[in-house]
Amino acid sequence: MKNPTPKLEPACFVIKSFEEVGRAIAYMHRHHAAACEDGKPLVVRIDQKQEDRSKAQNRLYWLWLSQWSKRQGTDKDAEHLFFKKQFLARIYHRDDVGQYRKTFAAVKALKDQKHPMYQQVADGLNELISTTDATVDQFTEYLNDIHAFCNKHGCYLHTPDDLMWCYQD
Repeated sequence: MKNPTPKLEPACFVIKSFEEVGRAIAYMHRHHAAACEDGKPLVVRIDQKQEDRSKAQNRLYWLWLSQWSKRQGTDKDAEHLFFKKQFLARIYHRDDVGQYRKTFAAVKALKDQKHPMYQQVADGLNELISTTDATVDQFTEYLNDIHAFCNKHGCYLHTPDDLMWCYQD
């Protein structure tokens, strides 16, 4: 009786060096015979990367938010707000993005005055902070901050091979 072949997990290889060519070829060598025996030969597609970095970063961002929120027992939109407040606001303030610095100063003035509307205004501002205002470099920094934060708090974020290049510069 023939042993069933274990289910083949799809693999994606981003080829930026000859070493990565070797990894892809080694993967095909390991799996092609069993796949053919099962009558399900491997399919290999070779293409150039079409997705720009910011779209890929956005995909990775929401993937990570889903992983972190699942661990926290929250939803990804709540974690989106948390991380924007924790990290993105600081990047925008430092880099003087748009009108954020002036708006942050106005909200801080409300806080210093112990204004009764401070929290409501601060929460509203946090919802208005947009990740789309970030440059590729700023978003890379933001992703690195999130990755480090989650790792520090015991959550290793899974990164698919095709998105590894999105956050480490």
